[in-house]
Formats: sequence, C-alpha cells, structure tokens
Amino acid sequence: MRLLPAIDLIDGKIVRLTEVDFNTEEQYGDPYEKLKEWRGRVPMLHLIDLEGAKAGEPRHLDVVRFAKECGFFVQTGGGIRSVEALDAVMETGADRVLLGSKAFTDPDFLDAALVKYGDRIAVALDAYDGMVAVNGWQEATTLRDIDAANDLVARGVKTILYTDIGSDGKLNGPNLERMRALRAVVSVTLIASGGVTTEADVQALSDAQIDEAVVGKALLSGKVSLDQLIEWEARHA
Repeated sequence: MRLLPAIDLIDGKIVRLTEVDFNTEEQYGDPYEKLKEWRGRVPMLHLIDLEGAKAGEPRHLDVVRFAKECGFFVQTGGGIRSVEALDAVMETGADRVLLGSKAFTDPDFLDAALVKYGDRIAVALDAYDGMVAVNGWQEATTLRDIDAANDLVARGVKTILYTDIGSDGKLNGPNLERMRALRAVVSVTLIASGGVTTEADVQALSDAQIDEAVVGKALLSGKVSLDQLIEWEARHA
C-alpha cells in the first residue's frame, strides 16, 4: 500500500481543518519549504487547495507546479468546477486530478473530463455515516457511498478517494467498516483519507486491500514523522 503525505492550502500556507470546518484552521508553515524538505524522500503527494474549493476556482497552481518541479507524483484538487479550471490544473503537470462535488452534481462534466484526460481523473467521494456529502461537506445527500462508487466505476473512473468525514482531522483512525464495504464492490484504485495515524491503521487498511492512504494531520502535527511514514510504507508494500 502506498502512503501519500498531505498538504492542504489556504492563503499560501499549509493548514489542517477538522471536518473541513474553516473555524478549526491550524497553520503548519510554508508549502515551498515543506516540499523542499520532503523532496527525494517520498514519491507521492496529496495536495489540496482548500481556498480554491471555497472560492470555486483553483488558487494555488504555483504550488502544484513547484511540487512537480521537485519530482513528486502529485495528486491534487480543489475548486475545479469548469473545463477551464480543469485544463489549468492539468497544465501544471499534475499526475492525478481530483474532482469533488462537481462529479456528482454535473455528471456530464465528469464524463467529458474522463474522455479528455482518462486515468488522470480521480473522484473524491466524501461521506458521513455512509451517505455522500457535497459542497465542502456542508450539504448531505440521499446517495449511499456504495451506490455512488458503483456509478463512478460504471462511468469509467479508475481512482476513488474516499474520505470519511467523521474521521477527518481527528487522529482517531480510519473508518475501516466503510473502506471494507467499498473494497468489496469496486476493483479500481481505492484511496483512504481521514484518521490515518498509526502503523496499526496502515496495517488494517493494507489487510483490507486498500491501495493508497492519505496521511495529513498526523504527519504535520508531529504525531508521526516522515521517516516513520517511509518505514511503514516499506513494511506494507
């Protein structure tokens, strides 16, 4: 299983939020310095433009470009709600671009994106108690995560990032029940996000045959070190 260190961005700074509540913002410094620190040590990076997600258009494309210059495999998203925005993010060289709410509210947009960019398109599936949430997790839907995942796969999506809202930013472990349920119904690349804090979490996700996991607050807050992350990935490869 591959581990992706996470950087979330607001106003040119690395931040972490709990359940994407902007009132819970904690700052963790300059993204360029962090990328220099991590360069050559880990191959993959999860970079999310939270400010862009709130504004409805990308705001940190320069950071994405710098991450590519540093040699990372970059998975990025945030604020991609138009063809122009999608093209602009793709032009940075990002390897995998996440579509969020737009993938559910405008299926034609998702279909067009898949036709144009294929496997470089991934979808962020966010859910609370198994129900999909959209618009920055502020709006609940009546769509079950399992049904949503099946529909995404049927449309041709090859990578799904699943965030359990109830676990995000709380350092209390991933929602293994939901991850196992999703793994049972889809065979595409499945990424876990939310709550990954210990090697036991990594082991459990690996045992559940999850392909990748995002590690955010645990790493930035010092709960785990980058060296530990590297060691964990090596042991669970």
